[in-house]
Amino acid sequence: MNRQKLFYLVFSLIMAILLAAYVDGTTPSKTTKVSDTKQNVAGIVGIGMQKTITTTVPVQLSGIDMNEYIVTGVPEMLDVKLTGSSALVTTAVNTKNFQVYANLKGLSEGPHKITLKVSGLNKDLAYKLSQETVDVNIYRRAVKNFDVQTTYNKTAIAAGYEVGDVTSSVTSAQVIGSPKAVASVAKVVANVQLDSNVKSTISKKVNLQALDINGNVVNVTISPAEAYVKIPVTAGKGAKQIPINLKPKNGDSSQFTVTADVNEAKISGDAEQISRIKSIDVPVDLSNINVETMQNLKLPVPDGVSIDPGSIVVTITPNAS
Repeated sequence: MNRQKLFYLVFSLIMAILLAAYVDGTTPSKTTKVSDTKQNVAGIVGIGMQKTITTTVPVQLSGIDMNEYIVTGVPEMLDVKLTGSSALVTTAVNTKNFQVYANLKGLSEGPHKITLKVSGLNKDLAYKLSQETVDVNIYRRAVKNFDVQTTYNKTAIAAGYEVGDVTSSVTSAQVIGSPKAVASVAKVVANVQLDSNVKSTISKKVNLQALDINGNVVNVTISPAEAYVKIPVTAGKGAKQIPINLKPKNGDSSQFTVTADVNEAKISGDAEQISRIKSIDVPVDLSNINVETMQNLKLPVPDGVSIDPGSIVVTITPNAS
């Protein structure tokens, strides 16, 4: 019995030591597992965070030959509200790897109400379109060619300036649209908007416009859509009368009476240049004049300006002492 008791005591002691070692060894492991579990939960929560973003995408047309038909009423761009996990929403917005489209397959000419659809979007994302349906009109495409007319505000050209031959990089254009719209086009113009008092050549890029008989813009497509227009502006020719001023020199003018056969002259030439000429001064030499004397004097003018008469006769009379 003593040996049996001793055996149990030793066995119990060994088991106690082993149990203590086991508990001590497994405690850190449990802590690690709890930490890992918390991290996994946090990761799952992060993946599951919801996000909503509104993005703008183009609206595509399918099921119709756009070379044969014109479709009106479809917006070019549409807002799409995306909802889902943050990662999926961000990816969809950044890559734009989905489409909003209107399926026109099998539709005849005329008006139709179309439900817009979305393709290519991740199935885990929810979406809402800012416009679910559109009212469209389908027309067979009509085409007509027009000469391009250049127009501008002629009153914007400064007084005395002239406009040369106006040129355009586009001389003819193609108008594309519904038969009714194309038929209403009277002309295609490249209209240049000018500031006031233009004194130099203008070169501008302008949008072409299709106008009806009343000058109203017609909603059609024009190809090409733009043109470069050049409007040459130069100073024109002009003429005006100016006074002649006699300017005695080399003597006391108070002792002489100086007169001319004409008091005005007509100048002609560059409008800008003659606009700066207010009068003309003619020097009259009084030296060695003792009796009434007549002098034929040439009228001085700048280069490029003509004057009529070209000379005048000046009479110089000494005053009686």
